[in-house]
Amino acid sequence: MSHTPETVEVSRLETSHIDVIDPGQRHGTPRDLFTVWFSGNLSIGNAIFGALAIIVGNTFWWSVAAVLVGNLVGGTFMALHSVQGARLGVPQLIQSRGQFGFLGALLPVVLAAFLYCGFFVVTAVLGGQALSAAMPGTFSVNGGLVLLALLSLGVALLGYRAIHLAARWAIWPLAAAVVVVTVGSILHGGVELTAGSFQAGPFFTAVGLMATFLLTYAPYVSDYSRYLPENSSATACFGWTFSGVFISATWCNLLGVVLAAQIGGTDMFLATREVVGVEWIAVATLLVTALAIAGNNALNLYGGMLNLITAISSFKDVRPSVLVRLGFLLPTFAIGLWLALNVTDNFSAQLTNFLSFLTLGFVPWGAINLLDFYLVRHGSYDVRAFFTRRGGVYNHDPATWTYGGFNFQALIAYVIGVAVSLPFVTNGWYAGPIAEKLGGADLSWVPGLIVTGAVYLGLTTIAGAQRHQSVAPVNTAVPGGAR
Repeated sequence: MSHTPETVEVSRLETSHIDVIDPGQRHGTPRDLFTVWFSGNLSIGNAIFGALAIIVGNTFWWSVAAVLVGNLVGGTFMALHSVQGARLGVPQLIQSRGQFGFLGALLPVVLAAFLYCGFFVVTAVLGGQALSAAMPGTFSVNGGLVLLALLSLGVALLGYRAIHLAARWAIWPLAAAVVVVTVGSILHGGVELTAGSFQAGPFFTAVGLMATFLLTYAPYVSDYSRYLPENSSATACFGWTFSGVFISATWCNLLGVVLAAQIGGTDMFLATREVVGVEWIAVATLLVTALAIAGNNALNLYGGMLNLITAISSFKDVRPSVLVRLGFLLPTFAIGLWLALNVTDNFSAQLTNFLSFLTLGFVPWGAINLLDFYLVRHGSYDVRAFFTRRGGVYNHDPATWTYGGFNFQALIAYVIGVAVSLPFVTNGWYAGPIAEKLGGADLSWVPGLIVTGAVYLGLTTIAGAQRHQSVAPVNTAVPGGAR
């Protein structure tokens, strides 16, 4: 069998991690981003988020509206990060040093550790449920969970090319599986199609759940575009990322709405068995879904690895190697696997609580990151200084209130954004006073975006922070080993 360069390369372990991708290693086109984000979200497991729109109290059509609005908002902000990877050639959270300072960027790094581990747990549990539903006499949920987690680890160890190639291979079987369930749900019928009355609390809660799921992809996005050529079209990077994530997420969420309306509950895999009807087709569909979930979980391990290396590199050099990659993959894998095996029975409630926590922490970070890139610095950063622990503008720059590695413009805006968002939070752990008056809707992502962004732009204006013309051009970047 002949091998294309892509299939040959996938057999080699990626050795780069957080260092700047050399121009000679840049490859691919923005179109490659579609397959990563389309395949990564095209899973019956993701239907649970659409099901939650019904569970929180919406009628069918108001659930559909919430899915569309939430994915439009979340997908737009998420896809804007894709341009950053191609332009700067570094992972997302390394780039955060440009806004928060060299040491200040440890704030989103710590938050991201919870994100990657938490989503590894969520995805691993869904994978175990899918495999157990496909072969209940062979695999328990925990047994399937462990097997698929090991597969995720293998893909993440191979690295960037393997993740892209696996996504490309997976598109057609994944699409076939979702088509089967979609057709089965249509033939099954039994959905009440009346619009029903609008209820603000359930509707905005559902919008927030959909938007949050995509918004919290933000720390991942540049990781999968950083190998693209630096001159890749910004419009194409955004467009292919947005279309991939929006189409797949919306399709699966709407399927979840239908299944929840027909069957009830949030177990999308048992619902799949019921609407498909034919045993062998249901088994094949669930097996494909389980393998897809394992592939998707590689993104959580890969991102967790880059995140931990980012944290350690703030204090000492971390040289790229296969053993380093494996060593930094294992903490997220081991902790996440242990948590997944011991997760509580009330999975859907814990999932909404987890998403609410991520909204509070990451939406203000995303607002600062995007505004700084697009409006303040217009994509121009001193990439060399991302890797300079002593000296450099991200350790000391009075013009941006950066002292001792902390950018106080970003940190002040972030703290204010979180504080203003707290009254809008509602989940099983905490209910803010404004959220209670709004019928229990968690709208914390709205002030998280708007207030944080307004404060940050105000502070940068006060400080006279239109400084991009004096920053070294991006093409002067050197790999992280040169300090």
